[in-house]
Amino acid sequence: MTSYENAAFNTVHDYPGGAKKLGEEIDINGQVLAHKVNPNDQANQLTVQQARKIMVKTADYRMLYALANELNHVCIRSVDVRSDQCLHKSITKTVKEFGEFLAAVSDATEDGDVTANELRNIDKELGELIGKANFLRSLCAQWAGLQGGEG
Repeated sequence: MTSYENAAFNTVHDYPGGAKKLGEEIDINGQVLAHKVNPNDQANQLTVQQARKIMVKTADYRMLYALANELNHVCIRSVDVRSDQCLHKSITKTVKEFGEFLAAVSDATEDGDVTANELRNIDKELGELIGKANFLRSLCAQWAGLQGGEG
């Protein structure tokens, strides 16, 4: 079973009320939805549109992240910057995240062998670092705009 299949199954079944409730909310029969995310059921598969509806409704993006990971890509959440965000606090958070990424790399490579779990942890920390750095960049762009600076 792929991580995408696991993510789809867990997203649906972790939703409060499970497949039945989620199915009602996205206009798919709950039993049909349960079959669509059952990795042993090859006859029923989620469409891209249905997966999108599930992610929008649940705000659970495990399917998106798993699919990206299977295709050797990383997802970065869009940044919604508000003017009250502190630039200096964001710098501190980004540096902290960089330290956590380096710690994951150091821990994984310490014994001269990197396991699949260690690599997943490195990827997780890298994704979090990229997200913090992206947010910091957006704050800088906003700050420059508030200061009347040009691109």
